[in-house]
Amino acid sequence: MTPPLLDPDEPQPATLVNETGASVFFLTCDHGGRAIPRRLERLGLAEPDTCRHIAWDIGIAEVGQRLSAALDAALIAQTYSRLVIDCTATRRRQARLPRSARTPKSPAIAI
Repeated sequence: MTPPLLDPDEPQPATLVNETGASVFFLTCDHGGRAIPRRLERLGLAEPDTCRHIAWDIGIAEVGQRLSAALDAALIAQTYSRLVIDCTATRRRQARLPRSARTPKSPAIAI
């Protein structure tokens, strides 16, 4: 049996904010987090690389939270880095990107 990817003390894959908001709007923040599950050992990347745009959309989680508050809208924000799971990527779109634009060299990433 394969062990679960996330340990019990690690964050959930998504964060819900203001889930009972009164607005008709529903906000999503698909690249808001940069967490990497412990079992993936930071994908072989140096810590500074996980702070770069390759890993997340810098600042978008805060923008989402502010919009959620201003609009009284529910928000679901991705907790983990797009290097772990990219909710908006398709194989076709990934194939169009040069490898150097997708990630620094990492033995753990085979995109």
